[in-house]
Order: sequence, then C-alpha cells, then structure tokens
Amino acid sequence: MATVLDQISLNEKKIQEIIKKTKEHALLHGVLMRTAESPGNSETVQYAPFTLFPSLVPREALAKVKAIQPHFNKLMHMVAHDFEFLEKCLSNVVKVDDFNKRLWDILQVVTEEGVTQPISLGLFRNDFMMDVKQSSPIDASAPASVPETVQMKQIEFNMIAASFAGLVSPLFNVHRYSLTLAGKQFEDSQVPPNNPANGLAQGLVEGWKAYGNKRACVLFLVSEPERNSLDQRRLDVEMFTCDRSVPVKYVTFKDMSERGSNRISDKALVIDGCEVAVLYFRTGYTPEDYRSDKDWDTRLMMERSKAIKCPTIQYHLAGTKKIQQELCRPGAVERFIKDDRIARDIRETFVNQYSIDLGEDGDGAIEKAFADPQRYVLKTNREGGGNNVYGEDIKCLLSKMKNLEERARYILMERILPWPQTSYLLKAGSEASLQTVVTEIGIFGVYMGTADKEIYNSVTGHVLRTKNVNSDEGGLMVGLSYMDTPFLID
Repeated sequence: MATVLDQISLNEKKIQEIIKKTKEHALLHGVLMRTAESPGNSETVQYAPFTLFPSLVPREALAKVKAIQPHFNKLMHMVAHDFEFLEKCLSNVVKVDDFNKRLWDILQVVTEEGVTQPISLGLFRNDFMMDVKQSSPIDASAPASVPETVQMKQIEFNMIAASFAGLVSPLFNVHRYSLTLAGKQFEDSQVPPNNPANGLAQGLVEGWKAYGNKRACVLFLVSEPERNSLDQRRLDVEMFTCDRSVPVKYVTFKDMSERGSNRISDKALVIDGCEVAVLYFRTGYTPEDYRSDKDWDTRLMMERSKAIKCPTIQYHLAGTKKIQQELCRPGAVERFIKDDRIARDIRETFVNQYSIDLGEDGDGAIEKAFADPQRYVLKTNREGGGNNVYGEDIKCLLSKMKNLEERARYILMERILPWPQTSYLLKAGSEASLQTVVTEIGIFGVYMGTADKEIYNSVTGHVLRTKNVNSDEGGLMVGLSYMDTPFLID
C-alpha cells in the first residue's frame, strides 16, 4: 500500500529511535496541546496527535485547490450577503432546528435594524479528501504513485472557529526531520513550508487596521477550559510578528455578558474599558456553547455592535451543511460566480448532495439512501465533528422520521472513497502503531469585504488530518485524527 517510505526498509529498533527523537522534536517546535486531565491550564502539556511521516499528496491536486480557494472565499462571502438565498435554503431547517432558528432570528433583527458594521471578516478552512472512487481494495504491493482516478472532493467549508492552523504550522519541519532520520531522499519543495497561522493572523491584523482605531483590540471569544488553547495562542503570537502594536484580549461568553456592552453613542463594543476592533469567535458554533438565554442575548449584543465580526452571523449561517447542499443544485454557484471556468472548477470539487426535506425530491433522495446506504453519509447542520450518520444507521434513522419535518435537520451526501495509505500514528499515552489511514486536506483562507466590495482575499496554507481507514468520524481533540503534512509527488 502507498507510503512515503516506499522501498525503504526499517527495523523495529530504528523505528523506535525515530519515534523517540521525532516526539521530542515536535515538543521543541510547539506541536502542543493541554492534557485531558488538565484542560484548563498550560502547566502540563503534551504533543498533539500527529503522524510520524507525511502523507503522499499529488502536487497538482493540492495546487489546484489552493488556486481555487480565493474563489471559494468570495463565493461564500457572496452567499452570506444574499438574504433571499439564505432564507430560501434555510426555511425548512429553522422550523425544526432550534439552534439555527436562534441564529436566524439574530440575523433578522440586525438586518431589520440596519447594518452597523458593513465589513465582514472570515478565517476559513475548506476541507477536501483525495477521492479515488475505488471501492475494491488497492493492491498492497503498488508503488507510491498517484492513482489515475484521484480527485480532490470537498467535504465541507468551515466558516467559524476553523482550527489547527496553529498546531500544524511547525509540523513540516518535524516531518523533514523524521524523513531524514529514516534515510528518505527528498527535495524541500516536497515537504513545503507551511505557516497558515501567520496568514490567518495577518487577516486579523488587516481587520484591525480596517476598523481604524489603534487603541481598539482584537478580542478572542473562547471557551474555558479549552484543550486546544495553544492552537489559538499561536495566532496571537503570529499577530505580534505581523504588527506588535495590536492589543489582544481573550474573553468567554460569561465574561462578555457580565462586563461587555455596546456604547450608546456609536455602538462600539467595549469590555473592561477596551473598545473591540475585531471579534474573533473560537466558540459559539454548537448549542452547548450557549448555556442560557443570557449567552444568546450576548451574541445578539455583539452582532449589533460596530466591531468587525469574524465571522458575522450571516457567515455563520452560510457555513451550514444545508447551504453546501443547495450550492450543488444546477445554477446555484452560477448565481454568484459569473465566470464559467471558475464556476466549473468549483463544481468539480463537489460530490452529489441531496435535500431530504418533505416532498418529492426528498423522498427520492431517501429511496437512494435505502437502496445503498453504504454509498452515502447523512449530515446535520452542526459543527465540531461527531454528528454524521453512516451505513445501516442511515436506514434506521430515516425510518423513524420518514414522514416528519425533522428530516430537514439533515442532508444526504455521496460518500467520498479516499486514497488509503499506511502511516505510523503517534499519540501521547498510546503505543505508536502502523495503520492503514486516509487523509483530509484543509485549505485555509481569509476574506474581508463589504456586501459589494472585496477588501482582502488570501490563501494562507494547509492542514492535513489523518485517521484510521475504518474510522467514520474524525476529530483531533477526541483522539481520532492526527496532524499531518503533505509529501508532494507528481
């Protein structure tokens, strides 16, 4: 099976030596997270789960999705600013999904009151897999070459709290080190430099500059305790390298509800006497983040303010799976992207997705799922992982709600069949093991603009997350996925 160590033979003693040295190299370079036992402080940390060596990625395929990312950024910005499109797509969702209904209610309020801050800022992550459309096993003796059928296919577009840019930024150096220890000959360009944290930090700095008040701060809205706080902190550190004059603060929903307010004279968001230029959400994307109506009132207060939100409430809603599914309909992308070539390039990354709302179309999609449930995945409009339904469980769930409006909570997506490889997976407290794995590739981007003007649009880097081939769900924070980088091949 494909591996970056193709034709290199290592005995167990050598592997263990490489593992020991590489773990320490990762610790020295800051591939770190808080421990499960002490998620609320950084006195005790451990290396984040990562692969011992990088995964094979076709150079051309990665270049293609990076080239198209600015167009994805603009597409999702335009979708978010099309109230009519959002309303039509989400009308059935908000009838049965209280979380998205409350987000929608906030959007309606701020729309009716009039926009206080015309600038939207997004730090995005666009996730793909290397689809080979091959359900039969791949020859284990095959060399490390690109499968003829490989195509990058989109999994989802993350528009709020897109994480892991901080954790992955130092990893390319760690992988160059482990490959060298293993005796692998390679060019530096095959394990390319990658610092998405710096690019995202630059986006926050650009937002701060656009706000126009040098005394105002960039405010990270976070959860506590938070195991992944060091991923967030790297963006803070990278902001310092971009512009050391930017004040940065961290608060929780509780802090904001108790000490934050909108200034009456100009609707500036203020907390502890500091005006907020950019409000960067690293929480607020699941129902559990809103512990009471007070937190929802706080979200409304923040949306009403003139702080630049990252993301705005309309960005948040545009990132739902329902919007992704609706963009797969003929003509939907073309509603926003008038260049036929760009629209085609975007569409080429889509797999088939279907509405299962009540009605003839939804019934037809459900029939497809019942006929071949292994071919599909059922997705909810939730972020954070662990929300998908697979295989026979799809039939079980759909049977229970076949005639109910609750169907609108979900969309049906054709399952991607990713390119399997072998890799050593390293996780603190567990023995390293060689496993058959598949890899998810995230492309980071930044977009800032008003409803009719682009101010800033960039691609900032990538992150790979690798998991066992038999694991349906991912999730680095729950120990199912491992940080990874690409080893580019032609």
